[in-house]
Amino acid sequence: MAGVRYAIAGSPVEHSLSPLLMAIVHDHLVSMKSNLLSNFKLLKLDLVETTTIADTLAWGYAGSMPNSLPWKWTGAPFGKYRTTALLEKAIEASRKVLDCSSLVESKTNKSLELQIQEMSEKMELLSNSKLPRSALNEEVWINLTSPLKHTLVSNAVRSIDNSMEIQSVNCLRWDGQGWFCGTFDGLGVVSVVDYHGIDVADGAVLAILGGGGAARSTAHEWINSGGKVIAIEGRRPLPKGEWIDSKDYTGKIDVFINFDGGELNKIQDAESSHDKAKVVFEAPYSSMQGTAEERIEKLSQGPFDGRWLLAAQHLECWSNFWAPQLGDMLPSIGLLLTKLVYAETMMEEYTK
Repeated sequence: MAGVRYAIAGSPVEHSLSPLLMAIVHDHLVSMKSNLLSNFKLLKLDLVETTTIADTLAWGYAGSMPNSLPWKWTGAPFGKYRTTALLEKAIEASRKVLDCSSLVESKTNKSLELQIQEMSEKMELLSNSKLPRSALNEEVWINLTSPLKHTLVSNAVRSIDNSMEIQSVNCLRWDGQGWFCGTFDGLGVVSVVDYHGIDVADGAVLAILGGGGAARSTAHEWINSGGKVIAIEGRRPLPKGEWIDSKDYTGKIDVFINFDGGELNKIQDAESSHDKAKVVFEAPYSSMQGTAEERIEKLSQGPFDGRWLLAAQHLECWSNFWAPQLGDMLPSIGLLLTKLVYAETMMEEYTK
């Protein structure tokens, strides 16, 4: 594999945990010492504070921005000694976590044989996809967050799915020859909901508050996976089309996701949908308090923190786009969350 430069781009991005997730997953994979991972180095982590795709692609070519942004979790930019040192301590803490905490283990009822079959089918599908086939000695991987997800429409970037059509691109890859993009927020939601024991293909009903890029990706993937969607209008509505009108729906709700944040009691249909749902996710995440064990206990209780969605979509980026050949070597959602919590806790011990 090639060496990788990674960034999270958007505005604001100084609070993002995505660079830490990237470092944790990279360390997890390298520790396996597989031949597939020869020369696989994480060359750079960065934050790209921007509201334009042009600046994002420019970082991909140049490898830096005019002004380095301090990372909230360390108080210093990437590349500076403080961030490098604290990140090393965080990764060392995550490396010691070998097993998923029992509090965040999978609730799925699927047999191991079925899970292996699904992985095999996924790999066969990926082998026939539009993914890049070759690379130079260095690749660029970028995650996009608000407000960039809906702004990428370009013939210079090849989409491996319909991410441009639904205006929800959250992942870019430069393989040394060209740019590729895709949307994996929705796949992450489907996988994390499956992890919590709800099979979307059984017609599970999802209520979505919000209409931004992550919400559009989620609604689209949920429907394609066999589920039904209730669209609850928040700051932005989901686009008209295949979405179910919540005002005409009075049945069960399996999952509720709040992509907007804020108080639900001020939004029509949101509070009742929240109360009906078996599983509730809050997409935003913020700093946590307490020991690693106390934080994991909090993550195991609903409404579920946005770290669940973040970790799930990050793994989907790896397994579907960045490095699908490593899909069966990636940590589970629960193991990645456990590692993340121990890494965060370690970093914050030095930033109090």
